[in-house]
Amino acid sequence: MKVIFKIYTLLSIFLIFSCTDQLDETPIDAIDADYIYSSEAGLEAGVTGLYNKMRELNYDEGTGSIFSSVFFRIATDLGIGRVNLDQCYNPNRYNANWPMQNWGRLYYIIDRSNAIIAYAPDIEMDQTKKDILLAQARAIRAEVYMQLYTTYNNILFKPEPTTIENIDEIDYTPADPADIWALIDSDLDFAISKLDWEVEPGRYGQGVARHLRGVSALWQEDWQEAVNQFDAIVESGIYHLVEVDEVFTGDKNHAESLYTYQASRALGGGNELAGGGPSALASMFNCRIYELSSGEMIPEVKYGGLAFGWAFPNDYCQSLYDRENDKRYTTYYYEQNYIVNNPDHPNFGQPLPESSIEDNFRRYHFSLKKFHDPDKPASSDQSYQNFVHYRFAETLLFGAEAHWHLSGSNTDTKALEYINMVRRRAFGDNNHDYTTIDLDSYLEEHAREMALESSRWYVLKRLGVLVERVNLHFQGGSNSGNVHGVQMEDYMVNYPIPQSQLDLMKGFPQNDGYTQ
Repeated sequence: MKVIFKIYTLLSIFLIFSCTDQLDETPIDAIDADYIYSSEAGLEAGVTGLYNKMRELNYDEGTGSIFSSVFFRIATDLGIGRVNLDQCYNPNRYNANWPMQNWGRLYYIIDRSNAIIAYAPDIEMDQTKKDILLAQARAIRAEVYMQLYTTYNNILFKPEPTTIENIDEIDYTPADPADIWALIDSDLDFAISKLDWEVEPGRYGQGVARHLRGVSALWQEDWQEAVNQFDAIVESGIYHLVEVDEVFTGDKNHAESLYTYQASRALGGGNELAGGGPSALASMFNCRIYELSSGEMIPEVKYGGLAFGWAFPNDYCQSLYDRENDKRYTTYYYEQNYIVNNPDHPNFGQPLPESSIEDNFRRYHFSLKKFHDPDKPASSDQSYQNFVHYRFAETLLFGAEAHWHLSGSNTDTKALEYINMVRRRAFGDNNHDYTTIDLDSYLEEHAREMALESSRWYVLKRLGVLVERVNLHFQGGSNSGNVHGVQMEDYMVNYPIPQSQLDLMKGFPQNDGYTQ
């Protein structure tokens, strides 16, 4: 870690950040430390840079980023993995050399946040505007520390920026969880007090800060605090559920989105640019139907175009839906009744016959449509769409959980109100309302609504059922003939710390269960 922090110190001298205004096509691509930490424009650019790094962390198609992001989406009770993803929880691969890591990227964002937070008070500018920028930086730091701790458990705690003067004073001992949660909650409380509810797209507002504060409270089993935060979001009147077919379409800056990552092909090409770099998620969870040996299918935007087919929702995930009545089944997933689209084939325009389906998951499998990009060329895996990251539907689900825990009642009125708001949107009526709520019904509804989004792994871990449910339902395999379950061990709920980092951290311990 010493070497990494030294690299960060060098990077603090010449940082690459995008322009503050997404409509400005000229990036700020060489900003020295004096500019960042001593001027209003520099502070604005620095905070924009944090958002760029968060976008890269969660949605970039670079090998490290995409695998790390997909792991937490797929390696739950709802996924089946191919390629390297079929090795999730295999102790011969899932160890200190596991390639799907985000440790370094998370600490980079923390260190940049620390520097902005430390030096901003000395910048001469309007205090209200400064507080809003500081609030965004502190909310991002809190979010990243929460992700780091809930992923790895044993982490370094360093809430001040790295400098030449303190580089050799880093304490390489695991942080006290109380210190971590105290910083997270302090940062989020500050953000809540300074951020407005309504903000421009691509910026954190009070809704995101309260949502994260509620999640922090759920981890700490502070049910009253969680209730307070989620209720405040609901009662603000700012957010509401949109129709199912609107959640993942358009620019996604709609009333259900607490936060949407902004991207643009015209302004993009790299994560230092306003439009960001390309993402491959639009190609990740859908099959290559066009590879069927019958030759009846060709790549088409309607079916996702060029696809990776590296991971899919599994049979258990599919079984949770009322296929006739739940609109999510036909909206969040690609249709399986394909129409032959090769104009040179005699069956053109006819339903794809069952005899053409092959025993190969890559070529045919139940596929996720949440990341579908109608503007992605059929021959490309690169997408520049916006990504809705935090949304009101999950706020309602978390609010239902918080009320259920707080009351201790399976018929808690508020818990049922919140979860049934999600169900009524899905079914279009109240005929499918829950009349009771328990752990299984809650997790099943969370699965139906939030499948293969970014939070499922953490929800299962927080509730103590990750190992149980992964062992029941997660699968790997390239086709149905070699599909296999996994044996996830209890210690695997804490991610292995990268060996390359342990070698630098002066005796910092590996998490229990992994060899060092």
